[in-house]
Amino acid sequence: MNYTVIPKSIVNFQTGNSKPVDIYVWATIKYCSNHKINISHITEEKLSLLTGLDERTIRRVIKRLKDAGCLTVQTTIKEDANRGFIKRNTYYIKPTSKNYFFLDNSFFKQNYPAKIAGFLLLLKAVCLNNTDTVQWSNSQIAKSIGLSRNTTTALIKECQQLGLIKQITKGYELTAGCFINSSIRKTDAGIYKEICDFCKVKSVAIPNWDKRTMSVLLTKYNAINVPNTEPISLTYQLDKRCKNLPEKVSLPYFIKALDMQEQYKAVTERAEQNKLDKENFKGFVF
Repeated sequence: MNYTVIPKSIVNFQTGNSKPVDIYVWATIKYCSNHKINISHITEEKLSLLTGLDERTIRRVIKRLKDAGCLTVQTTIKEDANRGFIKRNTYYIKPTSKNYFFLDNSFFKQNYPAKIAGFLLLLKAVCLNNTDTVQWSNSQIAKSIGLSRNTTTALIKECQQLGLIKQITKGYELTAGCFINSSIRKTDAGIYKEICDFCKVKSVAIPNWDKRTMSVLLTKYNAINVPNTEPISLTYQLDKRCKNLPEKVSLPYFIKALDMQEQYKAVTERAEQNKLDKENFKGFVF
């Protein structure tokens, strides 16, 4: 799979002050697990490489996760010809059946500091359903994810400085671009990700998801995993038509760049007409 399922119940992990770091290590173990049986054999060495934490810290995190009941850990001792007797852990993760979100696996390749990565997962867990928006104050966020207000405020500032979240009216929006909302079909998500990746290469903030605009783009660009060298790929056309981008772009910007204004106008007019028809229908008395 190209994504990892993360349960929103991570906000209830009781591992102490290092909770964001612990959650990122937990998520990395899940990312490196057999998704059908929820078992991972990842080594502490590989966990260290993926998370940027030293192996000693990894062992402390695993102990906290185990003690808190977030993981079941089975340790075996094996003999290695070069290293002698070594310990190997097998991790058992509880299956996730409801209240979860999809995390694009590219998240684990961004080299975010562990505390920042874990904090982003916590924020996503308390976003409004199928959005990347948290409409709470810092105090409300802190209470909902189980961190102190000071720690939460400090991590929010760090995320803002890294361009991973932005402040909006009554809250924050996650702009990391690694979260796949369940209401978005796989093809939609793939095409949207191409646009987001293109913006990242150009060092421009990714545009917000817009259902109407995406419906227009998908009438022409609806194939994912097409090589960027193929003219039918969205990335090929963006490279050709968008040599430079403004500091801030929206999805409708790409409609114009891709010369799809007529299709967009038709969809907009149809939507407005449907809205008008509904209003007129409400006026009838039966």
